[in-house]
Amino acid sequence: MSIDKGFLDQILGSLGSGKPTVVFSPADMVKELVAYGEPEAAERLMQLSPDEIEQIGELAHKHYSTFSGESGPMLDTAICLGIIEHLEGKPRALRRKRRVNPKVAK
Repeated sequence: MSIDKGFLDQILGSLGSGKPTVVFSPADMVKELVAYGEPEAAERLMQLSPDEIEQIGELAHKHYSTFSGESGPMLDTAICLGIIEHLEGKPRALRRKRRVNPKVAK
């Protein structure tokens, strides 16, 4: 198993920040953003610095912890909401409420 060094550095770096954060791999979120109807955000996400990714993690934590019980968003949804808020400078709903994944040819 191979671990992306940049991702590992991000995880280790966020441990000492003292701020609650969600640690995620930007590459893993591209598919989720597209499924939520946010392909432009997916493109921009891969160009962000590690500091910006950490800021998104803090926003994602805020979105995830705002809700309690079963009515709250899934973690992937909270991360996508954090990405949109970071990129656009203010929170908004995702374009799709439910993910729509493209059909894969068999």
